[in-house]
Amino acid sequence: MKITLRSPYKVKEYHFQPLKGANGMNLPFVKKVRYDHNGNSEMILSEAERNSPERDYFIPEDMDIVVTEGTTFDLDNPYEKNLWDAIKDSELIAPTRDSRDANGDLIIDGNKYRYGRAELYVDIPGEQSKQSVAKRMQIRKAWTYIEEDSVDGRLTKCKLLGKNLRNAPASDVQEYLYTEAEKHPEKIIDLYTNGDTALRLLCIDAKEKNVVRKVGGLFTYGESVLGATDDAMILFFKTPANKGILDLIKKETYPEFIVGLETPAKKTTKTPKE
Repeated sequence: MKITLRSPYKVKEYHFQPLKGANGMNLPFVKKVRYDHNGNSEMILSEAERNSPERDYFIPEDMDIVVTEGTTFDLDNPYEKNLWDAIKDSELIAPTRDSRDANGDLIIDGNKYRYGRAELYVDIPGEQSKQSVAKRMQIRKAWTYIEEDSVDGRLTKCKLLGKNLRNAPASDVQEYLYTEAEKHPEKIIDLYTNGDTALRLLCIDAKEKNVVRKVGGLFTYGESVLGATDDAMILFFKTPANKGILDLIKKETYPEFIVGLETPAKKTTKTPKE
């Protein structure tokens, strides 16, 4: 398989040196170097490495790997694959042209306040269009969930996303959810399909109403410690042994619903004796 590096900046040349691995060490095929009195470098190899069949694919740690718009790496070629593996995790290289970071900002184009970090992106024949189609399908699915939801349901989803739009027009609520769906469709889909959604909403509401309080970095209900995070609380609520506490928290948080669900006691009518 071949990949090509593309750039919106057609005339620029980029120089990379092999990146370190996650452990801070050289990648296995990247070798340390030493310099002679003329300033020339050579790789430092052990006897086993000099005789290794992989010898011709080693890369010196000071290698200047030059790429431009259109540079291609043949991943079926061991040497070119090593060159690619040595630079692929650089912040200057985005996985695709429209890749976004954790905040939903484009990695190359950035947002209205700043430019992106990357200046190159990976072009795999057919891969970009495949990913684009998959993303559009996810967005369509997320939009369908939003369209079919009720007004109160959409407000609840906004709340779960950390946005309080209780007093906003319904159109603003939908617009916010549609925008989030374009950025993170998987997040919207998860809100509608994840079985923990109701418990996540309970966590938010219980904290807002001071039913659950944070003491010393831990969320508590009375004398019961629920956990340090929302995820920890959800795990606590899902534990069968804690159902009694969960029911009490629900009752205090949503008293109006609990009362409505309670079945009134039946009145008995005595038949007068003849």
